[in-house]
Amino acid sequence: MVTMPVLLQVQRQLINLLSASGPETAMSAGAPVSVVHYFADLRATVAMIFRSWPVAREYASTPCLAGALDAEYASRAAQAEPLLNTPGKKKTSKPYTVPPTECLATGAALDIATNLLDAHDPADARSRLAPLVQRLREVDLALSTWLRRPSWISVSLRQAVMDLPTSRRTAS
Repeated sequence: MVTMPVLLQVQRQLINLLSASGPETAMSAGAPVSVVHYFADLRATVAMIFRSWPVAREYASTPCLAGALDAEYASRAAQAEPLLNTPGKKKTSKPYTVPPTECLATGAALDIATNLLDAHDPADARSRLAPLVQRLREVDLALSTWLRRPSWISVSLRQAVMDLPTSRRTAS
């Protein structure tokens, strides 16, 4: 099964960051950040993945992991649907921002999030994240704003989600 080595690799990467002898920084959205900010960036990216699904599907390492997130997304969308017709603050983002409870969905979300954050430079990060952010702005402006809060995600991720390319052209 190809999925298990992928999940083990993600697990090893995260355990290494959490170990006492692990690095003090990690690459996130094309720049080194503190490990604390890296984990905050993971959380924010997982929320972006779920709210913009299936846009991030192409970043899944295996079809099995993508399928796990198809099912997880369907469940979250079903939880959000009744909130659309409630008076007052809708809170439709909440089903998309809570961590998954199923192990495979958690691994799949972390696989995609680490793939998205593993950008070579800030321009690469913006390019990877632009389709998700664009979809997020279309479907959930409140969550889009939440992700740009200056207090907890890294500067590199905040810049990647705020400074989107103005066109789809790539630099030569």
